[in-house]
Amino acid sequence: METGLEGKTALVTGAAGGIGRACCAAFAAEGAQVVSADLDGQAAAMTALTLGGHPAAGDVTNPDDAERIVEEAVSLTGSLDVLVTSHGVFHSTPLTEIGPDEWDRIQSVNLRGTFLVCRAALEAMSKRRSGVIVTVASVAGQVGGLQAGAGYAASKAGVAALTKSLARWAGPQGIRVNCVNPGFINTPMTESWPEDARQDVVARTPLGRIGTPEEVAAGVVWLASEQASFVHGSHLDVNGGLHMD
Repeated sequence: METGLEGKTALVTGAAGGIGRACCAAFAAEGAQVVSADLDGQAAAMTALTLGGHPAAGDVTNPDDAERIVEEAVSLTGSLDVLVTSHGVFHSTPLTEIGPDEWDRIQSVNLRGTFLVCRAALEAMSKRRSGVIVTVASVAGQVGGLQAGAGYAASKAGVAALTKSLARWAGPQGIRVNCVNPGFINTPMTESWPEDARQDVVARTPLGRIGTPEEVAAGVVWLASEQASFVHGSHLDVNGGLHMD
């Protein structure tokens, strides 16, 4: 499949995480120049060293950091062609036990951070009237959470809705925006789940297994590629049939 990504600049946030790292590897395999961004600067550097590309450290919840990360990506080739927002934090705190501080932190990282880095990317992309943004939401945002807490589910539902708003604004600027909704994926985030919780979600999944970060990354790369040139404002479910809508 010809993706048209060779030589393009792809910025991936949350690059040290399971899905983020897989996205970095997938874009690098397509010949893209990858900027691996993460709050953990050392982990970002290790990802870039291992997979090739360039590291960027910063907090996407900070407007200045979000803009700087985008600027660093643009400085590589003079443009930003692809943004993937795979950063995020997870919690499974029961609804009645979530404190305001925990709620705010989840929303800040997952939703505010996505908004800020997308806004910075759109400013850069609109100058050339081209580019692609792929946000990473979750099946939790579609069903209200299975093992995820309400704060996580709400934040990811917000990302999904934000994606549509971004798409409405960005389409006339020549910029495509889409979203992926991963299901139960084998990442450091889910490895900490109790075994009975893991087995429960697998039992609910028609394909009967846990997904891999690479399977999510394949969907992200397709959405960013020329093969998806008329796909805009859409949501791609990568969940093994866990949720069908």
